[in-house]
Amino acid sequence: MNVLSKIFKKKSNKMSLILNPKGINSIGGKASSDISIPKLETSPIIYFGCISKNEAQLPSIDFDLHLVCPLFIDLQSPVFFDYSDPKRPQLIRNNVPSNFAQLFDDIPNNASIEYKQMNFCFDTLPSVKMKIGVHDIDVIPGEIGHSGVPNWIHEENWPNCPVSGKKMEFLFQLGDIEDCETIDGQDILDKEFIDPYLHFGHGYLYIFHEPTSNTVAYLNQV
Repeated sequence: MNVLSKIFKKKSNKMSLILNPKGINSIGGKASSDISIPKLETSPIIYFGCISKNEAQLPSIDFDLHLVCPLFIDLQSPVFFDYSDPKRPQLIRNNVPSNFAQLFDDIPNNASIEYKQMNFCFDTLPSVKMKIGVHDIDVIPGEIGHSGVPNWIHEENWPNCPVSGKKMEFLFQLGDIEDCETIDGQDILDKEFIDPYLHFGHGYLYIFHEPTSNTVAYLNQV
């Protein structure tokens, strides 16, 4: 199977994340004033959406999951956040394999980066053929990611929770979201030649959860 087919392949046991103005979940946007975003010395921690506690496809999430992550470090090793207080997620620094080293010299840790807010839902839609280069690829219109089973680009890298030691539950993964444009901070991203929309190095961002500790992990493969 070629690389493009592997990336876009849809399996029957997956739910797609579909852009939909009536969706109860959001990608991008700005944190409300009652959300506290932690600090990291080497990168801004970016707010990039919210999963509603009413999302039936993710029954273990019984709180509004505000997505925050230092997107501009090397996330090939996962980073972990403690969501014991969902409005004040805390970056976990101890007993973790995370690489917190600075990756981009021209993106300071206090940079304000904001993406356009768009709503989405979990749904199953049929795929359609789309030509990408010389390849005809099956794609799902409006799909920005999926739940169910991770589609690894490289070897499986399933995280264990640093608090409980348990294998974490896969929630979903996200790919490039070209419609989710940068609305603040693109002048900073331009210095590192980063495209003006939400993406994860043009790979996938995988998001995991461990319900007993309320720990969330973010992991990137490119």
